[in-house]
Amino acid sequence: MKLTYRITTVIFLVLIFLTAITDITRMEFVAKPVKHLGYPDYLPIMIGSGKLIGIIILSIPKYSRFKEWAYAGFTVLFVSAATSHAIVEDTIGNVLAPLFLEALLLVSYISMVKTPGADKR
Repeated sequence: MKLTYRITTVIFLVLIFLTAITDITRMEFVAKPVKHLGYPDYLPIMIGSGKLIGIIILSIPKYSRFKEWAYAGFTVLFVSAATSHAIVEDTIGNVLAPLFLEALLLVSYISMVKTPGADKR
């Protein structure tokens, strides 16, 4: 379980770090879909900043209540992203991409909770 936790968490953190950088630097391929979804231009900067905070929290070795909040925040982000894409009738790939990240996050969370000997409090 510990290996599963580490592998899924590292993969997740790398992917989210890359998306956070593209959000914060306001790259064109991020700005265009944000407008298509009907959100304001500044939203990617806010989301990217939140992603960086979540990355820091999930990188801390010990279990903490903050990690649970980071997992919850990412879940809200991914479900909201998938819902937004579905509402504007985007392609199935655009709807499923955030759900793939959510599945990876879920495996990370479950393996963290199930890891024997993990400090739960």
